[in-house]
Amino acid sequence: MEAVLDPGKVILDEVAALEVERPRIEARIAARMLDFDDLRRRQAEANPNPTAARLEASFSADELAVALHQPTRVVQCRLAAARRVRGRMMVTWEAFGAGRIDTHRISLIASAVDKLRRDNHAIIELDHRVASYAAVHTAAQLKGWLKRFIAKHLPDQAAAKAEKSKRSVWLDHQDDGMSFLHAYIPTADAVLIDAMLTEKAKKLAANDRTLDQKRADVFVAQFRAARDGRSASSRAVIGITVPVASLAGLTDAPGESFDGSFALPAEMVRDLARQPGTLFHRIVTDPLGRILDVTELGRFPSDKLRIAIDIRDGTCQFPTCTKPAMESDKDHHASHPRGPTTGSNLRSLCRRHHRMKTFGITEPTHHLMRNHAASRLEGDIATFLTHTAYAA
Repeated sequence: MEAVLDPGKVILDEVAALEVERPRIEARIAARMLDFDDLRRRQAEANPNPTAARLEASFSADELAVALHQPTRVVQCRLAAARRVRGRMMVTWEAFGAGRIDTHRISLIASAVDKLRRDNHAIIELDHRVASYAAVHTAAQLKGWLKRFIAKHLPDQAAAKAEKSKRSVWLDHQDDGMSFLHAYIPTADAVLIDAMLTEKAKKLAANDRTLDQKRADVFVAQFRAARDGRSASSRAVIGITVPVASLAGLTDAPGESFDGSFALPAEMVRDLARQPGTLFHRIVTDPLGRILDVTELGRFPSDKLRIAIDIRDGTCQFPTCTKPAMESDKDHHASHPRGPTTGSNLRSLCRRHHRMKTFGITEPTHHLMRNHAASRLEGDIATFLTHTAYAA
């Protein structure tokens, strides 16, 4: 009697085979990315200007970002991780190519190599041990294993100093006008802040708010000095566009940040608009409202024209760049004074991509550059900047 073939076993075997093939493809992609980066570095060496040569060499990450539809920063990290492992971890790199380790685990291993970069003996030992472990353990287990390995080979003080240099704060916008604010800071500071939030939250009057909600409110209150009359040493600026009808309460169309990174519910926008320090701008300078068609004297655009360009572009005009237009330079497509200071001749470029344009590495007319559209300025749009005071 023939054995009955378990269809579930067939599917599991197929999934396992595909799971091996996936990291093999990832390894081939990583290798070719490095080949492309190496090629661009060699080509950049011919540039006699050292600054331009460095920019030209680094532009490979931007080109790859466009091809892969990923942020330049992500591509830079992928290149750095692959180069680190390929250059110093031969056994691990071979395991990657064979499909035993995937890209995520390679990035974890590369991070460990970076921390151990001054200890060649530790890196050699890591190379001979980590590949076999990573191949049969989860990423979380590998992360713990690497932490223990680093703790064993790297003095605590040096490790802490290296990690502290990476401290940062970043935003992650969510839906319904809410966002996460992440902070990567020393543990001692994080614990202190956490305890302070809890202590102050518990002192608030009893109501229907949970402790977590009170902690969040306390956190925000620390930076909203203008609301409780305390002196403020700094000011933050937020740019928002909203249909006039919504601002007047006739509709509930949401507001949108200049860079398009988040939207705010209509009621939240109206509440923000009522706050002191909010400055409104009507994007109208002629009877037809065509501010971008107006030609201004001088090299630098007026505040009103700059705001209109910020709204139109949203971000730096390099395709994968998300640097807000409000924080970017306003570049003349045709150089001033030959080129006029007008919307059609101006676009937002972050400082990095502006410098690349200046040195002739890329041009706004290049196929890599984004073609802006004026659609965000069509219709009856109100824009405002809210200057929010906060204590430093």
